[in-house]
Amino acid sequence: MAKNAKASGKVRAIKLGGDLRIGAAKDAFEALRGAAAKPEKQVALDARDVEKIDAAGLQALLAGRSALAKAGKAVSWTGVSPQLCAAAGLLGLSETLELPR
Repeated sequence: MAKNAKASGKVRAIKLGGDLRIGAAKDAFEALRGAAAKPEKQVALDARDVEKIDAAGLQALLAGRSALAKAGKAVSWTGVSPQLCAAAGLLGLSETLELPR
């Protein structure tokens, strides 16, 4: 689940929780989609706490990033867990999600 999205200057920060599986995917997507409607032009995603992720969680990130892009928001990562990197890599989504190397 996404925790405490907050604005910091001109950047909206979204911290993703430790479990990004099907039960929490909707909340993560809603946090990203909600940021698309906010005034900040940049969104920073912090996924360093993600320990569990499945295809639904990755789909939520993809759909959320798409909503942000359509709203003209720039998205960056402030932290990415090894588990998220591994899951995205397994499904060939690392580049699409623009995960740091």
